[in-house]
Amino acid sequence: MSIVPISDQQGTISSPFSTDIWDPFKNFPQEYPFSLDLLDWDPFADFPFPFRFPSFFPSMESQVSWRETQKAHVYRAFLPGLTKDQVIVFIDDDKMLQISSDDGKFMSKFKLPESALTDQVKASMDHGMLTVTVAKEIVPRSNVRVVEITD
Repeated sequence: MSIVPISDQQGTISSPFSTDIWDPFKNFPQEYPFSLDLLDWDPFADFPFPFRFPSFFPSMESQVSWRETQKAHVYRAFLPGLTKDQVIVFIDDDKMLQISSDDGKFMSKFKLPESALTDQVKASMDHGMLTVTVAKEIVPRSNVRVVEITD
């Protein structure tokens, strides 16, 4: 299957991805009292319960990244507005690393690789950037030798 340009009645060629072909929301009436933004939608707003369900969307914007170096696994979490006293970092017996805020607005879990040394963990925080360094076993390189290619 290939994408072929569409020609109109005058013989000019237009792109099939052009926004002037058909837009289902182009003439959408604006007098409706509701918002089309799904982030504002609360599916439990009209339920007759005396309590509120938790939000489906995280209440704290954060970014967590992981990278592996030769000596360690490094986890970095950007936690804006939090200090080191408001962040909890721990590793359980199943080699699960958990980073969370003490107020419960943020929590992230990671399964540590088998090479991780859970007794050698360091954590530091600088201007909202948490860095957790988990040392790993250094696997000795196998004995590699170069083989010469002959004619």
